[in-house]
Amino acid sequence: MLSKICHDGAMGKRDEARAENTQRILRAARGEIARVGGVGLSMRAVARAVGMVSSAVYRYFPTREDLLTAMILESYGALATELQRTAVGVRDRPDHERWTALADALRDWGLASPHEFQLIYGTPIPGYVAPPETVRAAAAVAAPFLDCVGTRTVEGFERAGSAEGMRDLAVEAGTHPTGAAATVAALSELVGFVGHELSGHFAGLAEPGTDLYRAVVGRQVRALRLAGGQVEGDDDEVVRS
Repeated sequence: MLSKICHDGAMGKRDEARAENTQRILRAARGEIARVGGVGLSMRAVARAVGMVSSAVYRYFPTREDLLTAMILESYGALATELQRTAVGVRDRPDHERWTALADALRDWGLASPHEFQLIYGTPIPGYVAPPETVRAAAAVAAPFLDCVGTRTVEGFERAGSAEGMRDLAVEAGTHPTGAAATVAALSELVGFVGHELSGHFAGLAEPGTDLYRAVVGRQVRALRLAGGQVEGDDDEVVRS
């Protein structure tokens, strides 16, 4: 019995040490991302930052792609958590207010965490192929926006909504396929706006971009008729894009 307790205690300490080192590596990797971007991420530089030899880092993340994937999943998770927290706070508000609050939360998170935002939504890293789990993580970001749109149908998105992946997303989210497609398109617009803002593309035009962003969000609300008072399940109303 005593030997088992000692063995369990040793295992617990090793697990704690491994978890701590994993977080140290991820923090160092994020520092490298901030310094040189995802394309320039070097396992050797990360190892140097945490005081390890490169071979030790590879015991935690066998490849550079594994390290990138872990950071991408963490970033998606952080954004999804923030959006879910916002969604809970406005769950009793009208749909258009919920959408606006979520859009604001998305921008606020991106501006506060620019390197994380660019990691998941910025320029693709050459040679990196995102595994399926990143798709599920991205879907968690879209979930509260899909909930706002509900079962509305959106004219103009019939063909986009007929894609197999979009139909699957609609089934999982409990939305109409055209509503799912319209939501994905609108979310892409918001992400693109924040990406432009982070890259300085609004310099001399809209600094800060708050008023322009509010105009974009307001247009989305009107286009989706989120303030129209449609009852969920009423498929007779068609929203024109």
